Amino acid sequence: MRKNKLIFIYLTILILFLTSLVPSTVFAHKMLVEHVEDGIIYIHYDNGTPAKIATVTLYDEHGNILLEEVANDHGYVYYDGETTVYRIVADDGMGHRASSVKSEENNEESIPSFMKALLGVSILLFVAAFFYYRN
Repeated sequence: MRKNKLIFIYLTILILFLTSLVPSTVFAHKMLVEHVEDGIIYIHYDNGTPAKIATVTLYDEHGNILLEEVANDHGYVYYDGETTVYRIVADDGMGHRASSVKSEENNEESIPSFMKALLGVSILLFVAAFFYYRN
C-alpha cells in the first residue's frame, strides 16, 4: 500500500515537471470595429494590429447589404460617406467576427485586461490568506 502511494507521488511530480518543460503561450484577442467617421471604418484587434484580411459587410436598417469589401493592409475600409449604414460586420475568416451598430456608442472596455487579471489574482490571494490565518 505504501509502495503504491510512493509511486503515485513520484509519478505526479514527474508529470508536473515534464509539463513545466513545455512552454505554451496563449494569446487571446478580439477583433474590434471602429467607425472612424462617415466613409471610414477601421478594423483591428485589441492589441492594435490591423485586421488586414477582414471582410467587412455594411447593412442598412432593413438588413440589405450595401457593401462587402476586404480591409486594406492598414485595416481600413472606405465607402461613400453619404450612404446610411446601420450595421457593420467584420469577419476575418479565422474565427473572429465583430459587429457594430452605428447608433451604439464606442463600447470598448475602459479597464485593461491585465488590470482585471491582477484584480482577480489579488482577490484569490486575499481569500487564501484569510483562510490560512483565521485560526
